[in-house]
Parts: sequence; C-alpha cells; structure tokens
Amino acid sequence: MDKMLPRTAAAYIRVSTDEQADQSPESQLIEIRKYAGANNIILPDDLIFVDEGISGKRSENRPGFQKMIGAAKEKPAPFDVILLWKFSRFARNQEESIVYKALLRKQCGIDVVSVSEPLPGGPFASLIERIIEWFDEFYSIRLSQEVKRTMQVKAERGEFQASPSFGYKAHMEPGEKTTLEVVPDEADIVREIYRRFNAGEGCYVIAKWLNSQGVKTHRGNPFENRTIEYILRNPVYIGKLRWTPTGRTRRDFTNPDTIVASSSHEPIISEDDFAAAQKRLDEIKAVWGYKARPTYELKDWLSGLVRCSECGATLTFTKPHYFKCNNYVRGRCKSSQHINVDLLHEAVLDRLKADISSPHPLSLSISRSGPSHDDLTRLRTLLNDLRRRDSRLLDAYLSGTIGLDQFTMAKRALDAQIKDAEDGIAEKEAASTSPERITAALSESIRQAYNTLIAPDTSLEDKNMALRSITDRITFDKSTMSLDIIYRFIF
Repeated sequence: MDKMLPRTAAAYIRVSTDEQADQSPESQLIEIRKYAGANNIILPDDLIFVDEGISGKRSENRPGFQKMIGAAKEKPAPFDVILLWKFSRFARNQEESIVYKALLRKQCGIDVVSVSEPLPGGPFASLIERIIEWFDEFYSIRLSQEVKRTMQVKAERGEFQASPSFGYKAHMEPGEKTTLEVVPDEADIVREIYRRFNAGEGCYVIAKWLNSQGVKTHRGNPFENRTIEYILRNPVYIGKLRWTPTGRTRRDFTNPDTIVASSSHEPIISEDDFAAAQKRLDEIKAVWGYKARPTYELKDWLSGLVRCSECGATLTFTKPHYFKCNNYVRGRCKSSQHINVDLLHEAVLDRLKADISSPHPLSLSISRSGPSHDDLTRLRTLLNDLRRRDSRLLDAYLSGTIGLDQFTMAKRALDAQIKDAEDGIAEKEAASTSPERITAALSESIRQAYNTLIAPDTSLEDKNMALRSITDRITFDKSTMSLDIIYRFIF
C-alpha cells in the first residue's frame, strides 16, 4: 500500500544566457511535469527552483540552487526527489556535482533524477551517471573555449560585440554586422566631459554637474565618479574597441590581456585629448591610489580613509558634522557607524600618539610591500587554494563520496603542500627586513604624520596626504567604539 503513495518532488531548472530556446525554463518545466504525472509524483509550485541566465560551473553563484539545497537540509525535508530536465542542469562541474549529490542522497535521503536521461538499475547506474557528468563538464569547457575564441577573433578585428557606450547606439542593417552610430546630443556631453577634465576639473565635480543638468546614463542612473572615469578611460571615443578575454576589466584599465583594436565607427574625441586625459588620470592615481579622489573633492581630511568594521565600505562625511557608513546610506549595511567628526579626529590622533610611543612597534598591524611582495602574494594565494581543497576533500569523505584510504592518501599530499607554502611564506617574511629597521622607520613615519596633522597651519590636502602615506586601512567599530589602524610600511 505504501508503494502507491505519491512522492513529493522539487524541480531544479537552470538555463545559461547562451543556450537555445528549447532549453528555456518553460520547456524544461513542461518535460519535468510530464515525468512527474507519469510516475505518481507531486510537484508543488513553491518547490520549483530556477536559475536563469546563470552558468552551472559554480554552485555559490546560483541562488536558486542554494535555496533548494537549504530546503533539502530541513528536518523533515519538504520533498523526496529532485527532478531535472538533464543532469547538466544540476552542475557543469563534476566535482561539485558529486559532492552535492552525495549530500542529498546519503545525508538527506533525497534522490536526483534526470527526466530525459533514465539510468538502468543495478551497479552500473552510478557509473553511467558519472560518465554523463564527465561529458557535460567536457562540453561546457569546450563551449566556453569556443565562445572565447570567437569573441577574441572579433575583438582583434575591431568588431562590436557589447552594449553601446554613452555617446553611441547600436546600428544594424539587414544582413550586416552591428556597428556603433554616434548619438549627437550624447557626443556633445562626452566632449564636454573631456574638456572639463583636461582643464583641471575632477571626476566628482563633473558628475555633479551632469546630474544637476538631469543627464542620465544608458541604464537610467545618475552619473558617479567612477562613471566619469570609465568614459575617460574608454578608447571607444577615439575609434577603437576594448575587450578582455579573461572577463570584465573591473576597472583594471592596464590589464595586459586586454585587446584594443581599431574599429570602423566614428570617433568623438581626438587622440590628443584622449592622451591628455590618460596622463592626468595616471598622475591622480599615482598620488591617491585606487578609487581615491584628490583632496579638493573631499570634505574632510579623513575622507576616503576610514572604513566600516561591519561591511568594509568607506565612512563618508555627512552634514552637518558626522561620518557614516556609505553602504548604510545605500541600504546595504545594517550598521550606520555614525560618529561625530570631532570625535573621530580625536580618536585617530590619540591612536597615532599612542603608537608612536609603543614599546613594541612590531606588535602593530603592518601592511608590507616591496621586492618580495609578488612572491608573498603568490604563496598566500596558493595557500588559500590548498586550504579550500582540503575543506572540499573532508566534505567528500564525510559524505561517503570517497573512502578512508583515498582520503588518507590525498590528505597526506595536501598537508605536505600546505606546510611547504606556510614555510615559504614564513621564510620570505623573516628575510624581508630586520626588526630594528621596522621599529625605527615605522615609529618615525607615524611621528612625522602626527606632527603634520596637529600643526595649526597644515592644509586639508596635506593632512590627508600625510595620513594616507602611512596607513593602509583604518577601521571604525561603533559597537565597541574602537579604531583599528593597519600601517603601510615599504621595505
């Protein structure tokens, strides 16, 4: 009698942006519902999990998938089986697929079924499923390589293959390639942006002017400091197109992998004006660093330097006389980190004064950089990767995916690699410089900055530069009313 009771299922549906209409969420759901109806399975609407336009390579990037796994861990679980159109919808990464399926089947008692890829009964079912997963991952890798190769060829030819930048619109004649066409009103704005910047105005000031004129970006958003910088860095305005094979530039405009090729569209800016803008931007960044603005655009000598302990965002000056977490203002952080500007000034100065006379300067937090910095970064990155692999290995063993012998052998090899990386980091840090040099140089640097900050005739700009020159990060925590400073030390 129990065998006749219907099972409850969850459906997982995923489609990438580059996949065809026959793989659409609707078409996948139709096939899944057909299977459920024919096999005495109930599929409630609230147990249909969808990730649309998302790759299956990494599970943490799929909110629908993570929500489904979270539901499966509930006691009791709200479903008995997960239905997929194909196993490739579950994951394109065989390692993740094995771990999650083992978790579901062995710890949650939930099966994973492909409605279009029936598996035979008996001992060969698991083997065939692994073979299908391997082919899915192989196909994903080959497809990704082919797409990137095609895009790279187009980029090298100067062919347009992205959203049109401000100042242009996409134009396509029947049977011809898509090209860029100048939008006259927007082009005038782009020219004015370059004119103002090359005349000495900053990105923040230009963005504020555009917003006062009611100008919006192509996405309908107001202009920001970074929007102006992106326009000033974009070679599209001198008749060229930029494309990075490894992904988005993330404002890394000097990425050596980036391809910049001449295109057929009409330029808006002269090459001389573009070159002048690049030179000024480089000079600003050399002094102020990544994402920082010159002091004449800031409202206080601590602007751009103090960060929220909760989310890491910068504390911004808020009228009439407060600093507040920038992400809190935007609704992205739960902690306001609200503090009076005078109290924050006093806290920073008191901390610097205490650290100058610290009997143990080496106990201070120091961010080091110098000749061996690249090697240390490489070793630390390797160590983090090894520790992640170690964690995944333990998960695979605990879920029963691998046996004790296999786990022991792999664990021994990973431990040896982790120790080598840790020894390498310790050796390079120990050899980088002497404790005596750090003690003397760091104390003197803090003392000089402190004297600059308390001098009555010091300008706002000089104060900001003095503090910026010795600090890598300043963090404020309102809950404990504490201030942490990580000093910058170059050796």
